Amino acid sequence: MKEQMKWWQKAIFYHIYPRSFCDSTNNGIGDLRGIINRLDYLKELGIDGIWISPFFSSPQRDFGYDISDYRTIHPEYGTMEDFDELLKKSHEKGIKILLDLVLNHTSDQHPWFLESKSSRTNDKHDWYVWAEGKGRNKRKRPNNWRAIVGGSVWEWCEEREQYYLHQFLPYQPDLNWWNPKVQEEMINIMQFWLDKGVDGFRLDLIHTLFEDKELRNNPPSRHLFPAPEYVEYLLQNPKYTQFLPETMNILKEFRKIADSYKPDRVLVGEAVGKPEIFKPIYGEKNDGLHLSFNFKFSGASFSAKKFYEVIQEMETVLPNPFWPCLVYSNHDNPRLISRLDNNPEKVKLQVLIKLTIRGTPFIYYGEEIGMPQAKVAEEHFQDPISTHVIWGIPIGKLFGRDGCRTPMRWDESPKNAGFSKDPNTEPWLPVGLNYSEINVKRQQQDDMSLLNFYKKLIQIRKHEDTLLIGNLEILSESNSQFLIYERQNGKEKFMIALNFSKKEVIFANPYVKSQRIFSTHFFDNKQEIGNEVILLPYEGIIVKNSLN
Repeated sequence: MKEQMKWWQKAIFYHIYPRSFCDSTNNGIGDLRGIINRLDYLKELGIDGIWISPFFSSPQRDFGYDISDYRTIHPEYGTMEDFDELLKKSHEKGIKILLDLVLNHTSDQHPWFLESKSSRTNDKHDWYVWAEGKGRNKRKRPNNWRAIVGGSVWEWCEEREQYYLHQFLPYQPDLNWWNPKVQEEMINIMQFWLDKGVDGFRLDLIHTLFEDKELRNNPPSRHLFPAPEYVEYLLQNPKYTQFLPETMNILKEFRKIADSYKPDRVLVGEAVGKPEIFKPIYGEKNDGLHLSFNFKFSGASFSAKKFYEVIQEMETVLPNPFWPCLVYSNHDNPRLISRLDNNPEKVKLQVLIKLTIRGTPFIYYGEEIGMPQAKVAEEHFQDPISTHVIWGIPIGKLFGRDGCRTPMRWDESPKNAGFSKDPNTEPWLPVGLNYSEINVKRQQQDDMSLLNFYKKLIQIRKHEDTLLIGNLEILSESNSQFLIYERQNGKEKFMIALNFSKKEVIFANPYVKSQRIFSTHFFDNKQEIGNEVILLPYEGIIVKNSLN
C-alpha cells in the first residue's frame, strides 16, 4: 500500500520565505544560494520537499507576491543559474521543490498591466478586470465588493477613465480569467517551470480567479472567519468574487497538466472558507487539486475538544482517497509557539498530531526550533499590509505579518543570528529577542530540544508505515481533557494519546499488550504499557499494539 502512495502523500514539506531564510551575499536579504547552503540541514531534519515563496522579478512591494515577470528571478534572490543549481542539488538529496505561483493577480508594474491600462483598444485591454464607474460623473465604484485587506476592490485609472479590480492590495490588479488568452499564458508559465523540472506549485489565493461577469453586489454575511484585520471584508459573503464554478473547473485543467508530467507533480491550493469548500477544490472525483491547505488546524484553540472537532470534520469532509494538507503557521499567520503561550510542551502536542494523523504536513521555517512571533517596532515595518489603511486606521496597529517573517536563527551571532555570513550585516528585519537561546546551533546540542523532537518524530513517521497509510479512528470522547485516536493498517495498530491538561490523566489501555515507542517528554524512552495508560501534564505518546 505504501508503495502505491504518491510521493507527496508520504512527504514532509518545509516552507521557506526566501527573504528570511539565509543570506549568502551579506546584503541582509535571504537568497537562493542561501537555501543551497542549508540543504544539508533540511536533509538531516528529514524534509522531503520545500515550498519556496515567490522569488520572481517583482517591485517587491509585497515581497514577491506582486510579480512583474514570471519567467525571471528577482536579482536580490539570485539568477536562473542559481535556481537551476538549487533544483539539481535538492533533487540529488531527494528533496522536491514547489514554487509559489500567484495566478490571481500581477504587479501593476507588469508589462501586461502597463499595456492594458494605456488604452481601451490595445492588445491587452481585456487582460485585467476593468469596469465603468457609476453615477453622473462615472466615478462611483461599480459595486460593493470589498478587498481581502479591507477597502474597495476597485481602483480608479486615469488613463482609461475606468476602475480596475484588485482583491488584495491596490497595486496587485486581478487578471481577467474569463479571457482565453490569459488562461493560455498562465498555463504556459506553469509549463515553463514544470519543463525545468520543478515538482509542483503552491497556488496563491486560488479561490479568487474568476469573478461574476455581471458584477453583482455581494450579499451581507457574518463570521466567515474570525480575524479582526478583515473586519470590513467579513461583512460580506463573497458569493460573486470567490469559489465560482468556473474557478473550480479551471483547477481541473491545471490537474490534467500536472498529471501529464513524469515523475509525478503536485498542486497545493491556498483557500480560506468553510469546510464545504474543500471537495470542490479537490474535485468531486478527486480530479481537482491534489492538496489544499487546511487552516482549521492553525486556528484551533489548545484543547482536546477542539482538535477532536477539527480531525472529525477533516475525516468527514475529506475521506479516503482525498488527502488532507496540514499547516499550523506560514508567512501570513502568527507563529505557532507564540499562539501557545511560548510553551514548547504545548507545541510538541500539536506537532505530534500533525505528524501522526492522515495527511501531508507542512512546517514553516523556524517552527522546528520554536521561533516566536517577533514584536517589530513601527519604524521597522516592511509588510505593506502594516501601512495599509482601512477606516482611517493603519492595519499595522491591529495586524502585520513582519513578526512571522523575521530572519531564521542559525546561531547566537549578534545582529543577525547567523542569517548572514558577516555577523555585522543588518538583516532586512530585526531577528527579535532571545535569539541567543532559541537558535539551530544551540538546539542541535540539546538532545531534548524542540529541534531534536522534530527529528525523532519525523523518523518514526517515515519508519512506521501505518502512521502514513492507516485508517484513523478517534477513540476518546469529544468532551475529554485528553485526545486519543488510532491508526490501523491490517493487524497493526498505533494509539496516539495526548493530554491537553495541566494534570496527570489515567485511562484504560485498549490494547492487551503494547509498548510506548515515543513520548513528547522522553523521546527515546520505550516502555511496555500495562492495563492503564498514564499521561503526564501536556504529554503525548505513541503506543504500538504488540499483538500482531
